[in-house]
Amino acid sequence: MIKIAICEDEKDDCIRIQNFVETYATQNRIDYCLELFTSGEHFLESRFIPDILFLDIMMNKKDGIQVGDDIRRRKEKIIIIYTTSLSEKMAIAFNQIHSFGYLVKPIEENAFYKMLSDAIMQVQEIKKLDTVTFLSENNTIINLLVTDIYYFEYLDRKIKIVAKDGTYICIKEKIGDIAEKMDKYGFAMSHQSFVVNLYYVDKITLQTLLMRNGNEVSLAQKRASSFRKRLMKIAKESMNNGGCKGTY
Repeated sequence: MIKIAICEDEKDDCIRIQNFVETYATQNRIDYCLELFTSGEHFLESRFIPDILFLDIMMNKKDGIQVGDDIRRRKEKIIIIYTTSLSEKMAIAFNQIHSFGYLVKPIEENAFYKMLSDAIMQVQEIKKLDTVTFLSENNTIINLLVTDIYYFEYLDRKIKIVAKDGTYICIKEKIGDIAEKMDKYGFAMSHQSFVVNLYYVDKITLQTLLMRNGNEVSLAQKRASSFRKRLMKIAKESMNNGGCKGTY
């Protein structure tokens, strides 16, 4: 499923984009969900993380550039497509936010479809590359996007996977092997029982980590120094890439 959001404070523009999305998805048999937001604050407070975001630049209070900057600081991997009637703002959008593209209002139908098609193709390619597989305790296959996983926990000789859509229990895995397997995706071992997604660490204290989903996980004292260095490295890489890991 492709998750799409529209953040637009002009009703007519929002309806136009919504109609384009629905028409394209129907004609091309795209499995999608669509959420609408009337302000940047509304979108950010929702904590909805779409694959593709159509983001108006000129909005009251927080404009699209500020919203885009907040998204990158939150390390969320979202394809941002700006909509605007001010083409001179595009240099900021590309250089500061590293947006995927932009559409000039009034948005032309064919231009919109081309942009949406390209964005969907990129989402699909990224999802293929960033999917990991585990065996559940019921001997069924668990396929998860790396970006959907908050952390792994070793518990009662099993591995608990805490993800955006719920919790999974997998077997025939060791926590050390999980750490090695997930290292290239930006995961690290904070404790002998935890492997966490560094992109979803919101706060670090002496003995705990606060994860993006609100859960706390343990940080072992002997691992704290190396863990903090790894976290700082990830943060610097994120800043250099516009605030997120990957090609967005």
